[in-house]
Amino acid sequence: MEKIALFCKSYSKDLLRAKRMAQSVQMFNRDAIPLYISVPSSELNFFKDKFNDLPCHFLTDEKIIENCIKAYGPFPRLFPTYLMQQLVKLEFWRLKKCEHYLWIDSDAYFLRPFSTKDFFHGENTPLLVMHKAKDLRAFSKKHDPRIAEKLDNRIKKIQRLFGRKGEAFYFGDPPLIWSSSVLEALSTEFLEPKGMTIYELLYSYPCEMQLYGEFLLASGNYKFAPTEPFFKIFHYAEQFFEAQRQGESEFSLAKTHMGVLIQSNWTDPKEKKKNNMARFKKFLREQQRKLGLMGSQEF
Repeated sequence: MEKIALFCKSYSKDLLRAKRMAQSVQMFNRDAIPLYISVPSSELNFFKDKFNDLPCHFLTDEKIIENCIKAYGPFPRLFPTYLMQQLVKLEFWRLKKCEHYLWIDSDAYFLRPFSTKDFFHGENTPLLVMHKAKDLRAFSKKHDPRIAEKLDNRIKKIQRLFGRKGEAFYFGDPPLIWSSSVLEALSTEFLEPKGMTIYELLYSYPCEMQLYGEFLLASGNYKFAPTEPFFKIFHYAEQFFEAQRQGESEFSLAKTHMGVLIQSNWTDPKEKKKNNMARFKKFLREQQRKLGLMGSQEF
C-alpha cells in the first residue's frame, strides 16, 4: 500500500481537461506519486486511447461502487450524477491503494513541482485544507450576497450533523488530501451506528468536502495540520477575468500556489443552462426520493 496517491474522478465531457491535469502531474511529480483516474466503464477504452503513454492507472466507477454496495446495499435507482461523483471520491479508499489520497478535479492542474512532503506536516501528519473562504466571500460581497449565504448555510448544517461546536470552517477546494483511516471511521463509527448509508448521507448533505472535514474535527481522533488551499481557485468567470486585469498569470500564481483550478461549469461554451422542463424533472426526482420511491439498481 502506498503512503499517498493522486485520485481523479472524471468522465468523457472532461477528458481533455483530465488529460491536461495528467500532463501536469507527469511534468511536476518529483516523487512519482501514482495517479489513479476513475471513469465509467463505458468510457474506459476512450480514455486509455486518448491518454496514450501518460503515466496513470485507470479504474472504473463500477469497481469502486461494487465495494460500496457490499457495505451499504443496493445502489439507489434515482441518484444524481453530481452525487455519484462525490460518492466515488469518498469510496475510493475501499480499494486499499494508499493510506492517504490527494483527490484532484479534472479542471485543475499543477503549475510547479510537488512532492509527498508538500502534503504533510513532518513525516506523517496530513495537511487539512480549512479556512474562512475569504476570496469567495469577497467575490460574493461584490457580485452576489447569496453565494456567501448558501456557503454559510451548508457549513452550519453539516457542522450540526456531527455536533461540533465552535468556529466554522470551509474545507475546500480541491485538491484535498484525505486519509483512508478517517473515511473508514466515517463508515464504521458514524454511519453504521446510525443505520445510515453513504447514499442517504450524500443526499441529505451533498458536500463531500465539508463531510470529511467536519467529521475529522468532530471525532478528535486524528492528527492534522491546517493549511490554506493548495491551488488558486476560480469559481466564477468574473474572478478569472478580474485576476487577469490585475496582471495575474500562471507564472505569478506559481509563486504562491501549487496549481490552479478553473471550474469547467463556466469555461465550456457548449454548456446550456437548465430549462424549465429540466428543473421540473429534477424536482420530481427529489420528491420521489423523499417519498421513498428511490428503488435500487444493479450497478
